[in-house]
Amino acid sequence: MNPLVNKFPTKIQIGDTIHEINTDFRNCLKIILAYEDDDLTIEEKTTIMLMRLYGFVPKNAEEQEEAIKKGILFLDCGEEHKDTDSPRIYSFFKDGKYIYAAIESSNVNLDLENIEYLHWWKFCYKFLEIGKNTTFSNIISLRDKKNKGKLTKEERNIFIESREILDLDYISEPSEEENKFMNLFNGGEEESIQKEK
Repeated sequence: MNPLVNKFPTKIQIGDTIHEINTDFRNCLKIILAYEDDDLTIEEKTTIMLMRLYGFVPKNAEEQEEAIKKGILFLDCGEEHKDTDSPRIYSFFKDGKYIYAAIESSNVNLDLENIEYLHWWKFCYKFLEIGKNTTFSNIISLRDKKNKGKLTKEERNIFIESREILDLDYISEPSEEENKFMNLFNGGEEESIQKEK
């Protein structure tokens, strides 16, 4: 599909039936976030995608498979991608605030906060236009260099010092203060006080 001459799709045909789909960028981002969530099984991720995109899960196995394939193709903006082992260099979950800031500060004329509807494909094309002088572009540049083993000594030090931001697989250990807060939040401290009474 050529976006210069074709309108963005809003329907998908499954079997003999044409279905309206939810094409809003926020809805599609929620699907992507589900696929990034390691706590969900592939079945749960697929169900979320089908429910959010179509509003139902096809009961027929063939139609379900077709709905999944066409749903993924839609999320990929109509482009078929071969599975590769290339590590990802960004995450809509981890990098959300940097992506938001990059879009807001770039020349894409997009107000994510106030826009009521934006087609997913249009969002993706705008996303591609994020400028080079943003925190997000610097983050993905460093990740890409690390994956290729091309970090300078200074960049390696930056990566180590900012690992919590730059490493997509990094999970920080909760601090003692965070543990105390969560204990209090979950009623732990209150229970111990009540027991002392």
